[in-house]
Amino acid sequence: MALSFRDIMSTDPDELDDAAAAFKRMSKRFGELHTDYDTHVRGTLSRSSWAGIAKVSYGEVARVSSGQFGDAKRQAMNISTLLTKAYQDLADRKRTLGSRVKAAQDDKMNVDGDGYVTLDTTKLNEGERLARGHDPTYAQSLDEEVAAWQSKIDKAVEAFNDADTAIKRTLIAAVEPPDNRAAGAYGFNPDKVEYAPPGTKKDAARILRDYQVDPDPDGLVLYPRHPELLVGPLFAEKVRELQQSVTVREADMLDGLGLSGLQDFRGVKDKAFNTADARFRPDDWNDNHNDAFRHTYWNALMTKKYGAEWAAEYATAHEARPGNRPEREAMDLYNNEVGRRIAQQHPDASEDELADLVEKAVRDGDLVVIDHGGGRLTFTDQIDSDETGDPKLKAPEKAQESKSDRNTGGSVAGEQSGE
Repeated sequence: MALSFRDIMSTDPDELDDAAAAFKRMSKRFGELHTDYDTHVRGTLSRSSWAGIAKVSYGEVARVSSGQFGDAKRQAMNISTLLTKAYQDLADRKRTLGSRVKAAQDDKMNVDGDGYVTLDTTKLNEGERLARGHDPTYAQSLDEEVAAWQSKIDKAVEAFNDADTAIKRTLIAAVEPPDNRAAGAYGFNPDKVEYAPPGTKKDAARILRDYQVDPDPDGLVLYPRHPELLVGPLFAEKVRELQQSVTVREADMLDGLGLSGLQDFRGVKDKAFNTADARFRPDDWNDNHNDAFRHTYWNALMTKKYGAEWAAEYATAHEARPGNRPEREAMDLYNNEVGRRIAQQHPDASEDELADLVEKAVRDGDLVVIDHGGGRLTFTDQIDSDETGDPKLKAPEKAQESKSDRNTGGSVAGEQSGE
């Protein structure tokens, strides 16, 4: 759940710095325990006359336990470093928000406790008040100034929330144990995980790492399922010609829309494709700015029609195709999230207005594409559409790779790989 203007202004980032100090103390304590264990437990018995297979087995257990103390020490220190950087980033973003509020107030604006900007008419001189009441052009210019300040404050709130989400993802990554840990799935993670502030070039690596989803355990299915039951045997063959491959979870959610709802959903898909092609050259529907716009706009449209929760669940299920390449998966999941956020922040926007906002996001570099050469992501303002690359990282499990096309999707039900 996103933090509101009021939440941010009332929060105290210093508590995060206090938590960082606590983890640093914890790291030191784990180090002391590690030394004590090796000296007084593992070391004592290793020097004893005890022999036999039980001694060998115990030695392995003691080795793993000793390693866990060491891993716990490193994990705690890693989290301390992460939280310190997170604290600095959040504190800086809160200061930015506060400075924008102050600047707006200095510019004859009023900013209430919820971050809503209005013109402070008490700061207008007599001539300005008269002009505002009698000159439509001047009145419009004042309204535009209010809107401009509202946009600046909203962006600062959005930037704080972006950081909050990034910190959450990084903390989760910091405590997830590697698959090969001897202590099993619940061991400590000694590997350092860096916090990359959102919006920086370094952040693209975090997006590639964090925006991944497990393949649908039930795999893929042709949709619509059971066409003979859907339209009867007379038209079943025609429906089979139109069937598309989707994940089982996608199919379950589409079933819930009903027949007429599926037609509406198809309209959302067509709107996303057609608008993307009209605004960004459609030489290729994958991995480039056309692709980024399409996914973002598709999610904005779904959010407007079905709500953010349904849109998020469907779009994530859509990317859970076995064999989906990591770069494409991360690109799509990230851009999908931006699209839903745009729609949530502009609930009264028309479809065309949402398209304008998404296009602005592409041109401002708020979205990601696959970088030249593949294997990494970059922001949309750092590369031209004809310079983007193809994915080269291996998918988490072997499956036939596929791409988007006009018939199978690209942002919708039936898309081949979520590109």
